[in-house]
Amino acid sequence: MKTHCSHQPDCLHLIQRILDKEATAEEEARFLANKDQCLPCQEGHELEVALRKALKSKCTSTCPSTLLESIRLKISSIVLLILLLIPLFCWFI
Repeated sequence: MKTHCSHQPDCLHLIQRILDKEATAEEEARFLANKDQCLPCQEGHELEVALRKALKSKCTSTCPSTLLESIRLKISSIVLLILLLIPLFCWFI
């Protein structure tokens, strides 16, 4: 088993893409075949999986509904203002 990976940053990026379901099937198959022969890739994969699992278990709180409603109202107000101002702006040009 290799103890040094000459393209470790690329492998770590690929691990993230695989776990995010963004990698192609070929990329995933190539990585999984390589992972069993490369200790840094194997450890990187295990670490990324463990980190994601820990974050998922700790991030259980949700945004308060009052805050969400406040944000929605502000966005709606801004969109309405823009829709009203664009024709006025165009009229003066």
